[in-house]
Amino acid sequence: MIYFEVVIIAFVFTTILMIGFMFLYLSNKKKKDGRYKKWKSQADILIRNAIFSDQINGVKPIPLTMRTAKMLPNANFRSILIEQLLSAKKNISGTAADNLESLYNQLSLDQYAAKRLKSRHWHVKAIAIQELGLMGQKTYLNKIYRSTNNKNDLVRMEAQITIVKLYGFEGLRFLDVANYAISEWQQIKLLQELSHLSPDNFSGIEKWLNSINVSVVVFALKLVRNYHRFELYNQIMDLITHPDENIRFEAIRTSEKIYTADTSKLLLERYPHETLKNRIAIVKGIQNIGYHDDIPLLIEFLEDDDNELKRHIVRTIANISPDGLTQLENISASNRYPLNLIIDQIRGEII
Repeated sequence: MIYFEVVIIAFVFTTILMIGFMFLYLSNKKKKDGRYKKWKSQADILIRNAIFSDQINGVKPIPLTMRTAKMLPNANFRSILIEQLLSAKKNISGTAADNLESLYNQLSLDQYAAKRLKSRHWHVKAIAIQELGLMGQKTYLNKIYRSTNNKNDLVRMEAQITIVKLYGFEGLRFLDVANYAISEWQQIKLLQELSHLSPDNFSGIEKWLNSINVSVVVFALKLVRNYHRFELYNQIMDLITHPDENIRFEAIRTSEKIYTADTSKLLLERYPHETLKNRIAIVKGIQNIGYHDDIPLLIEFLEDDDNELKRHIVRTIANISPDGLTQLENISASNRYPLNLIIDQIRGEII
């Protein structure tokens, strides 16, 4: 009986504690939520005033309320304000975006980001770099540039993107000293960032094409291809015999954009020495830059056992010349599987 009473008392006591704890937790959460809403509202008003301010080049300070000025030393409020500033900056441009940068500078928010650059935690450093880049803080170039070779992938990626964001094509100079591989995703992001800018005959590609970092060479080839740097044609063709398969692949793809009358012949000479992936790239490239007299050699390559490669060869022959398929039908293999089916398929595509 006594044991039963003790259990009941313990249960009641525990229940009261749990209810008390939940009450305190919910009460505290309600206070935090209310405080967050109030601070967010203050931040929104300040940002809205900055966006619609008529100041010129940051000469005229953006008005601050006494309450906002008092809240700036509060790290939590500052965090909300910066978060809202960055969110707004991503979605606007022109004078309004310049006004937000002016507000950021007026409140000396860059100093807090600069402190986070020294953090030992990689995610803190990466976010600080991203913030400084988005808010156009060019004064931190040297500190950010040092991180373009950081051993942490995310820090390195953010630093590289930020340098390009701040300095455009000139910012690509980090490629001169890049020790780590630049991932495919990072290359896409860099090219996307550059796509908004005018190239203005930027220099350095010829050096990057000779880099010992394979990913730098690959990226340089994409730059040549995207910006049609015809003066680098000889270097591109030299890379078609590079020991690295990926470099050869990108060189082959680039030669489809940067070519001369002899390019298709050079690619066909390289064909027997290539991997399947690069053979397909050569055949697809010749589809756009090949000539009628390339067809006999392409027909010889149909002896390859890979059906996908055969399909690409037949499609290329059909696109090079109006009578390409007719020439194919004159060879004995054209009546046998799988070439007969492939020819019919390609004929159906071009009708």
